[in-house]
Amino acid sequence: MEGLITLESNVLASHSLEWDSMHWTHGVAPIMLASFISGLSGALSQKNLQLGGGGRNPYLFSMELCAGSILILSLSLIFSADGKQIAVEGFWNGWTPQTWIPIVSNSIGGIIVGLVTKYAGSVRKGFALIFGILLSGIFQAFLQPDVGVSKQQTMGGILAAISLWLHSAHPYEGREKSKQD
Repeated sequence: MEGLITLESNVLASHSLEWDSMHWTHGVAPIMLASFISGLSGALSQKNLQLGGGGRNPYLFSMELCAGSILILSLSLIFSADGKQIAVEGFWNGWTPQTWIPIVSNSIGGIIVGLVTKYAGSVRKGFALIFGILLSGIFQAFLQPDVGVSKQQTMGGILAAISLWLHSAHPYEGREKSKQD
């Protein structure tokens, strides 16, 4: 039995050091694509919300995004096992009053994100998100000392701190618009 455990741990250790194609196709590439899409959608949302003359109503914008999400999720239920279960047992089956907690908090969060994007911008919203992740890591370290903060979380925090420093040390300087008489 002891030999099996040693062999198993050696195999796991050697496999964890390999950078196989699964690492890139199921890890790095999706994260990079999601980051690109997130940045693009943040910029487009900010542009729509901050157009000259006041921009769009952030509450209406949040409702439009919610309607799009409901449509996409409803269509995905047609093809999923959960959708078939809902068709048999009903939509409200298994719901409790506690079910409303994430629904309401997510709704309020969506409205807050729309307001922050309109009045502070998507870059500052990103900074607030990074600060929230930092606070979560600090709370995790104090509340769960046996778990602590992993090396990956520490490295992510360092990279986020460097990006915040780079942004504040080298702010964007827009070009002056030429005045045509």
